Amino acid sequence: MPPRLNALNNALNASNKSPLKSKLIDRDRETREARNGKALNGSSDLSDWRSCSPVVQSRRSSSQLATGASSGYIVIHEYAPSNGSLSLQLGERVHVVDNGDPDWLHGFRISDRTEHLMTFPATCVAHISSNEQPMIILQNVFVSEFKLRMYKNQVVFAQPDTLSEGKVTVRTEHNALAPVSLTSLALL
Repeated sequence: MPPRLNALNNALNASNKSPLKSKLIDRDRETREARNGKALNGSSDLSDWRSCSPVVQSRRSSSQLATGASSGYIVIHEYAPSNGSLSLQLGERVHVVDNGDPDWLHGFRISDRTEHLMTFPATCVAHISSNEQPMIILQNVFVSEFKLRMYKNQVVFAQPDTLSEGKVTVRTEHNALAPVSLTSLALL
């Protein structure tokens, strides 16, 4: 008796199946299941589907999301442009306008009523929350338990309600937290 036609076709397909073809068939099956509301993990949501293109977040936007309520940016490094336009002074508050460039920012001084648009490096400013107090380090400080070194004239941000035993918890521009003695700090 001759072999059944279906069994013969299955045997031929199994012997001629390429890895690429099997991946394409599996992907088509997954796409059909997703369209029918069946996700690969068995649930009905499609939350695990991702775009093929990478998602890139700038350092700026991630720090804004992490700190919650925002009240702007503060100058942590002085900047004097070579073209002679307005310079940024340590401690000035700046409203940043996002231009999509992670290295250079546009912004306005908050105290400037003329709203002169300035361009400056992103490393010159740091995000500050409305409940933080900007302070400046008066002398080099090393916090051994956190292996953190802070330098004279570095801007840090005192955290609210953290004063204990003559120390206050400060945040650096890199979001590191450490207790620092009040004798090593001054208001900015």
